[in-house]
Amino acid sequence: MAEIGKVLLIIAFVIIAFGGGLYIRTFLTRRAIFRVIEIFYRHDALGKNGAKTLQELGLERPDLLQRMTKPRDYKQNALQILMKEGIINVDENGRVYMIEEKLDQSLRRKR
Repeated sequence: MAEIGKVLLIIAFVIIAFGGGLYIRTFLTRRAIFRVIEIFYRHDALGKNGAKTLQELGLERPDLLQRMTKPRDYKQNALQILMKEGIINVDENGRVYMIEEKLDQSLRRKR
């Protein structure tokens, strides 16, 4: 009976650790979404006329050395999510811009 209790305790610990990891990842991604939106507002990259390159916005992908030496940056993940939602678009020259009208109220309130 004592061994079953130990096994159940280990299983519970693994489930809690896995759930905690997912929660932290979701929290950091959501925070990065607000930061990416803030960057677009700060650089006035709203609409096609204000489109900027990822380099101008400071959102370019880090190189291998930067990825190995710095903590994980969730802004790239957030940028992909916003692109899939149609909030951020890419023009024919490869510049990106945000369509403010597509932001829902929860994202606007943090602005």
